[in-house]
Amino acid sequence: MQAKCFTLPALLLAAAITHAAPAWQNMQVYQAGDTITEAGIDYRAQWWTQGQTPQQHSGPPGSGQPWLVLNPAEPPLACGDAWRPGTAYNGNSVVSRQGRNYLASWWSSGSDPAINASSPWRDLGSCNYLASYSYDVTAQQVQPLAFAGQTLSANYRIQVRLPAQFNPDRAYPVLYVLDWFVLGAGVTVQYQALEASGKIQPLILVGVDCPDSIDACWLRRERDYTPAWWQAEEDYLGNTDPNLQITGGGPRLLALLRDQVIPRIETRYLANTAARGLHGTSLSGLFAADVLVRQPGSFGRYLINSPSLWYQDGLLISQAQAAPASQFATVQHAFFSMGELEGQPYLQDTATLASVISARQVPVQNAVFAGRDHETAGLDATTAGLLSAYPR
Repeated sequence: MQAKCFTLPALLLAAAITHAAPAWQNMQVYQAGDTITEAGIDYRAQWWTQGQTPQQHSGPPGSGQPWLVLNPAEPPLACGDAWRPGTAYNGNSVVSRQGRNYLASWWSSGSDPAINASSPWRDLGSCNYLASYSYDVTAQQVQPLAFAGQTLSANYRIQVRLPAQFNPDRAYPVLYVLDWFVLGAGVTVQYQALEASGKIQPLILVGVDCPDSIDACWLRRERDYTPAWWQAEEDYLGNTDPNLQITGGGPRLLALLRDQVIPRIETRYLANTAARGLHGTSLSGLFAADVLVRQPGSFGRYLINSPSLWYQDGLLISQAQAAPASQFATVQHAFFSMGELEGQPYLQDTATLASVISARQVPVQNAVFAGRDHETAGLDATTAGLLSAYPR
């Protein structure tokens, strides 16, 4: 079971429910729909029940237990996975459709719950789409490690931001944003301004955040965003332990996205998978560029700012030059950017990679921001990248 971490709206909702629900009483008879509180957790009765403590007799919809746990981020309060006409659902599956949750009474495929709410679907009632929330996930392949007094865990906090006027029946592009602990606030502000002005398509933003200490989060970037082990970077970090490898965890982070994060998000919501995007800056820009070159079909649109292409002495550029054009057939757009003051050879490295990708018949834009350096280029990169990759 993945632990959940809720943002303010979810906490306020939970608090409101808690104050409204009476305490569970052992001798009292409860009817379907009755809501109670036990040990600080709220529950709703699914049917007639008496003497069955909610702590021991509760579960999700379809569990067969008399009590439902009222978690603000999970059904029945939150909307479940979006119903899809081409998906086969087993009995007790929970789906959402047009702002309501439904429970499958038996196997079903192609039967719209909004039309067939009595057979094979049972209407569980209206549900909420949280506009902003987070959840925690432990990466199955990422290796935790300790270095320089810091513990680098394999835990990630996934931040989810739905577009304004979210429509559950619309398939949105999802933009996965790396380095959320640094970039999240700025990316959100820039995106919301562009969406509100109607200049870009509405998107679902998904941030890959770090729940460790701030020092550990900075160090994790060396582990998570580098494509391969590199002795020169280990030396730079001061790693003298021959049994410890800090760098080279990029493929494991991609596995987390591919196997755990993307399926979770793009099952919960309808998604335009062809327009799925990846946003990275500096070392996470290196990661995004590496995915573009070596696993380009993972995403359809790439926003790559100030990528650390110096890593492994520019090996990624050589790998891109050797890649066939057919490999990039599903890539819809690649946006590259740098700050003018980042200087050479870094400006030329990014320009070269952009040119190589463009020569593979990929629509490319390479922007250079006047007066910006490596620390400040990101202030312009998200706005320019969104306008380039997701224009209205």
